[in-house]
Amino acid sequence: MKESLHALRFIYGYPLRHRGAMAVATVTMLLGLLNTIAIPLVIRVAIDAGVLGGDPGLLLAVALGVLAIGALSAGLLHLGKQLRFTVASKAVNDLRHDLFRKLLHLGPADTAEASGGRALTRLVSDAVFVRGLTNGGILELANQIVVTAVMYLVALLIDVRTTLLASLPLVVVILGNLIVQGRLQRMFVEVKGQFTNLLSGVGESLTNIGVVKAFGREEDASSRLNKINEELAARRGTMKTTYSRWEAILNVVGALPTPIALWLGGNAVLDGQITVGSLVALTALVMMVQMSMHMVTMHANGIFRSVVIAQRLLRIMDARPAITEVSGSRPMPPPSGALATDGVVVEIGDRRVVDDVSLAVAAGESIALIGPTGSGKTTLLHALARLRDTEAGTVSYDGVDVREYDLRSVRHQVVCLPQRQWIFEGTMADNIRFARPDATPEEVADAAEAAGLSRSCLTRELAANAADLSAGERQRVGLARALLVDPAVLLLDNPTANLDAETEAELLDTIFRVRRGRTLIIAAQQLAVTRHVDRVITMKDGTLDDSAVRSPAPAGLPEGDQAHV
Repeated sequence: MKESLHALRFIYGYPLRHRGAMAVATVTMLLGLLNTIAIPLVIRVAIDAGVLGGDPGLLLAVALGVLAIGALSAGLLHLGKQLRFTVASKAVNDLRHDLFRKLLHLGPADTAEASGGRALTRLVSDAVFVRGLTNGGILELANQIVVTAVMYLVALLIDVRTTLLASLPLVVVILGNLIVQGRLQRMFVEVKGQFTNLLSGVGESLTNIGVVKAFGREEDASSRLNKINEELAARRGTMKTTYSRWEAILNVVGALPTPIALWLGGNAVLDGQITVGSLVALTALVMMVQMSMHMVTMHANGIFRSVVIAQRLLRIMDARPAITEVSGSRPMPPPSGALATDGVVVEIGDRRVVDDVSLAVAAGESIALIGPTGSGKTTLLHALARLRDTEAGTVSYDGVDVREYDLRSVRHQVVCLPQRQWIFEGTMADNIRFARPDATPEEVADAAEAAGLSRSCLTRELAANAADLSAGERQRVGLARALLVDPAVLLLDNPTANLDAETEAELLDTIFRVRRGRTLIIAAQQLAVTRHVDRVITMKDGTLDDSAVRSPAPAGLPEGDQAHV
């Protein structure tokens, strides 16, 4: 119960950011709903005084009154809905904005919710659910309860006995709906989870379609997705069947109040206890109570589902960020490039990826960080660039803990290029300018030329993911971005991965030609990079291998003949 309340407070916090508009919308719609209760009472007067009293003038006045009441109710409900629609759009946008910012601050392995189809589901499907909550949910449920109570009270004032007996089936309907919603909530959790699996599988297959084709596994990939789709369809079918069966039963029971009211009320008219107009009004009110109870059930169903959605979203919002901003941070002055780590420990999940690493790098020094996959090279680079915080130890530049500086200024002085460069839809110049949007065309052209892209047309349109760019060209786009920022420290994560020997040599030549005295650390598995650097450090199982810290071999000397420092 505590977790459910926490989830509801979270998800309803978004529409309630606009409390004023929501309050006006809720009150306006409540007045519109209450206004409709007057119609049966006016009809009662029309029948008793107009029809039975033989007053045609009164009938005309009552008819116009009913028209006016209906028009007023429709106008109030329309105005309330328009206000809610406006708030709903803002609430969805706010939630998506917060989710995306949170996803950006999560480490890549901190939570499964931050990857692939899961993140897409949260941002698209789950976030849109807030729209339904804003237009219904708790606030509309409260409105319907108030309106139902008033309708029931008015019916009691007309005929207590008939109203009480006619409402007994509604007690069964209420209890039945509570039982059904409990069962459906569990099914809804399973369906949402299966939908996420489907979206993840589709995204994974499309992203790796080249690998699928290369090994002739198209049929297997299609079968796997079809199996997930069939499981999703089966679970949805089970949920809908369960709901339909119970809905049919409860609708039959829920329809009993009207015939009960007609029978008992009709006998009351024959006994002279109530008038014909009162019977018509009472029957109409009982039918309105039935409809209102249906709306209460629908909004209660929305609340049950909102708990599930909110709990899914909270798995992202409550996840620990990779970086925690420190209050009172200051801009980072241009560093000399000297950096040091002291007992750095980084954990991802329950695994210690970097374990007690202490390292000192002189200003302008170039280092090759060599090690097998999973040795912690990338994570150490992320700690150096403060792309993630450490669990223990410090990273410092010119003797100052990097956490004392604000992140934006650190990003301008220390740049870490990932192994795979992101290419978005736009021109080559747009992709390079991404690192510094205010760069002039001349600066972009200079950076591109320095990075070895002089033969590339900067106005060339690139598609998303740029399948028409080679791996080497991708890396040069990333290098051009870094040169545009002109950092004091450049960290490269395996830039020569997936390159042939010739392209690898050309890229390394470019990197060291444009280094211009910057401190440079290259994480790599290929030993070719060791020929270009001042120092080589080997990393293994999250620690630095002191026995494998060495100077690079002279040009032409075999790797096996490199001397240890």
